[in-house]
Amino acid sequence: MPERSIELAARKRELRAGKAALRDGLSLEDRAQLSARVCNHAWSWFTQAGAASLLAYAPFRSELDCLPLLREAWAGGHDVWLPRVDRESGTLSIHPVGSWEELVPGAYGIPEPAAGSKALAGAESGAGRHLPDVVFVPGLAFDLRGGRLGYGRGYYDRLRAAWEQGHPGDTRRPLWIGLAFGLQLLPEVPLEEHDALMDLLITENGIWDCRKERVTWN
Repeated sequence: MPERSIELAARKRELRAGKAALRDGLSLEDRAQLSARVCNHAWSWFTQAGAASLLAYAPFRSELDCLPLLREAWAGGHDVWLPRVDRESGTLSIHPVGSWEELVPGAYGIPEPAAGSKALAGAESGAGRHLPDVVFVPGLAFDLRGGRLGYGRGYYDRLRAAWEQGHPGDTRRPLWIGLAFGLQLLPEVPLEEHDALMDLLITENGIWDCRKERVTWN
């Protein structure tokens, strides 16, 4: 492995550990209050944008709790999809979910749709015709240009790459939105070529259009 790649990997490990510790340090009360504020921003944006469907995540450990957002979407009759991890293939399958009670403990202990539940056909390969309007993504750190530091397993990067390869030039592809606490922001997330950028970022402090931020980043 080239020296630069080794240094970048080490830097990412350091940042992951630091941001995980900061996030873990939030009290349950603070985490709930901040999560509710983020979800309120996200729901307001979602409705104003006229979106109909979303892919989100089941929060795990100290991740931002997006359950208030999911509840609003379920109450509003929107299509809600959640991922199921296939550790063997390194892919995510996408499943419609109608309530939190449908989830079971899955890979890494993360709540996910049960094995055998209906999946969005072709989603893992980009062949599916009906993709969500919006994808809400967790992470350990973000920057305002849309850089995201995940957990190092690449599930979301592979899913997005598959969708974009399956729908080249399609302007109706999902918008990718990072959900995070303000303490997770960095001046600049170290990125590799395969690291996809978020379109928007939402924290308790508001909403950033990362596409516009990238125009003036340099």
